[in-house]
Amino acid sequence: MREEHRESFPIVRHPAPGTRTPILVSVPHYGTRPLPHITRDDYREPWFETFAYGFADTFVGDLYADLHEHGATVLTTPFSRIFVDVNRRRDDFEHHDGEVRSRRGVVRTHTTREAPIFARPLVLADLEERLQTLYDPYYAALERLLAELRQAYGYALLLDGHTGSPRRMKDHQVIIGTRRDATCAPELAATVARVFTGHGFEVHKDVSGYTGGNIVATCGQPRTCRVHAIQLEINASLLMTTTVDEFIAQVRRGEIPEKADANIARIRACLREALAALPPVLATVHEDGT
Repeated sequence: MREEHRESFPIVRHPAPGTRTPILVSVPHYGTRPLPHITRDDYREPWFETFAYGFADTFVGDLYADLHEHGATVLTTPFSRIFVDVNRRRDDFEHHDGEVRSRRGVVRTHTTREAPIFARPLVLADLEERLQTLYDPYYAALERLLAELRQAYGYALLLDGHTGSPRRMKDHQVIIGTRRDATCAPELAATVARVFTGHGFEVHKDVSGYTGGNIVATCGQPRTCRVHAIQLEINASLLMTTTVDEFIAQVRRGEIPEKADANIARIRACLREALAALPPVLATVHEDGT
């Protein structure tokens, strides 16, 4: 892979000295960029070029990207999950006769209607190189950053930040995923829920399909490692002024929908409040040394 990969991946933003908290914010679907060697000619249909943006979490950067200014360490990827989805299992893909075929896995080669996205198939060797370059370093960074926080505080919390498709989330505004309390102490999830409900948002927990992806499942080991993990899913419909159908049409044209600035500001306030409220709860959870 090219040198620019090594320079830009993954993105890590550290808080200012003296402001750090034991919280790591991961934003796995932040990126909208294609891989450096991908051009418009690489897509089966010219408008498929918009998929790199469309598969990102809508306006996710407006919510989470600057949380290092509020004490959290932030980890993101610049590349669209159409090329590598770091919130999936590493082996989450199908292959036939040496060619990768995947609609929703660690890479996207086909649409949900089985149409090829790219003009040329992705072979296993190229996928493995891509995973070694983009997937493995993300998990290495997760492990390293969480270890640093745990060494400094004796414990750590991973907040995996997302905005979700309105079509899938439907009327759910905020969903907290804890793999049904397996990945974090209940007090921590309750703290996040209390902040959002206090600002007028409806909060649900561990809704089917949103209980927590591979990052939360892998990193959340509260009992054995004193590392807690929460997945936070915000319905993207709250962040835009357009309808779902209008949004999809705009993305296909390569346009960006108009932001719902007031709601974005409300959610940002919730996140800042949660980042302030969580460290003392973490300390209480572990005050007996467990």
